[in-house]
Amino acid sequence: MELRQLKYFVKSAEYLNFSEAAKHLYITQSTLSQQIKQLEFELGFALFLRNSRHIVLTEAGEEFLPFARKTIQDTEDGVQRLYDLQHVKTGTLRVGVTYSLNTVLTEGVLEFMKLYPGIKLEIYYKTVNELLELLQHRKLDFILSYKPINEIPEVDSMPLFENALSVVVSKEHPLASYNKLKLSDLQSHQLILPSEGLQARMMLEKLMENKNFKLQSHVELNETNILLQLVASGGYITILSTSVVFGNPRFKAIMLDEPGNIMEASLLRLKGSYHKASAKEFIKILLETDAVKRRLINWFD
Repeated sequence: MELRQLKYFVKSAEYLNFSEAAKHLYITQSTLSQQIKQLEFELGFALFLRNSRHIVLTEAGEEFLPFARKTIQDTEDGVQRLYDLQHVKTGTLRVGVTYSLNTVLTEGVLEFMKLYPGIKLEIYYKTVNELLELLQHRKLDFILSYKPINEIPEVDSMPLFENALSVVVSKEHPLASYNKLKLSDLQSHQLILPSEGLQARMMLEKLMENKNFKLQSHVELNETNILLQLVASGGYITILSTSVVFGNPRFKAIMLDEPGNIMEASLLRLKGSYHKASAKEFIKILLETDAVKRRLINWFD
């Protein structure tokens, strides 16, 4: 039994299609099928049921899959330790970031690239649920995100700072003279909101629970930059985490005065998994950035 055969088996189990799996493994379908058959012969069990259109895992395949994945991951962790022995000179670091914390990351990225030019950084901007799925499949090393509303047993959360939702307006908007607003104050204003699934939207929905009114949005977007461009036009307002517009002179972040309006920016990592030396160094740098050192009370200076 060879490690590559286990990789072929796991990839085939992911796609349940030999043609698709072969394409992502950069091998021919015939090579893949031959290696799977050889693995099945060595094990003495069929791992897949095959027909002309698709494949499905057998009961033996279902049982064997988590062990194959663990063997591959243990091997990759061992290789990573060897990379780390080279004093963080080479390798790849994969970081997931939610849209609302993209401005927090920039300073840390620039400093890390300066100190560790040999490390390749791969940064993924997605919703927290999409990033958590990638993390659980070990396709990310850690996530920079607000702590999920529902706790996930296999994920560790390391607090960075507290933040809150704000009413975000252009500096020319009539509401820009306010320092605090309640959700009820926004009913008569033209709202554009982050789409469902984004953390700011999930937090807003939590704050709206048990209210006897609803907020009507004219537009919903999952792209923060476009959303802010619309707000910058002067007529619209939105609700986002305060950090999104921190330091941007075009916008005013007005504290949303609602009970429970606290969001904990965190680093999310898999419990019990090996943490790369490059990830540890990146986190050290991140903790020293100005954006992270700021606390909730300072966001509204």
